[in-house]
Amino acid sequence: MKRTLAAAITVMMAGTSIWLATAPADARSKPPKPPVNYSATIKVLPKWTYQGDGKLAVTATCSQRLDLPVVTSKMLPYPVALRHGGNLLIHVTDKTKPGKYTIALWCVPKNGRVDALGMMSVKIMKRLPPFRQPRTPALPRHFKANATVYSGSPAVKKTSHGKNNHIKNKPCTCMLGKKHPAKKVPVPVGSVPVLSPSGGEQQAS
Repeated sequence: MKRTLAAAITVMMAGTSIWLATAPADARSKPPKPPVNYSATIKVLPKWTYQGDGKLAVTATCSQRLDLPVVTSKMLPYPVALRHGGNLLIHVTDKTKPGKYTIALWCVPKNGRVDALGMMSVKIMKRLPPFRQPRTPALPRHFKANATVYSGSPAVKKTSHGKNNHIKNKPCTCMLGKKHPAKKVPVPVGSVPVLSPSGGEQQAS
């Protein structure tokens, strides 16, 4: 009896395996692909420093190896693309005002769209000579920079004449679709008719 039952189970299992082998691809259950998690990791040390002689060590890492790490902040004059490594050294100059700043990391793939974002805040302090303040914090011992940048205000776009003609707190008429007033062309004096005392017109010589 046990042998007969075992033989029946074996035949049933064999038939099931044959049906799975000959079934179409759509009928087979495919395991769902796990979602791809893109991440951007940024570390900034020290977390505070002084303006003028302070330094910040930024370590940027993207989860996708082909992504280009780009570091940006209001304290930097332009976004810095780290093409040869993820370590950036920031020299904090006197142009940076004391306060709290956010340093962001963009992970940019080949299509140009940011697929991951990371942020970290740092504090810039001002030196007060009459008072006793802590020493300037040092950089990590094993930090080796792949790129270096000096802090400063973002660059202002200049016009073709080399000057910024935009007035602060006043919208530019060229951005609103309005045309600038036409220049006045001087009229030659000889072409203007002159009135005589009798009321008639005299032709200008």
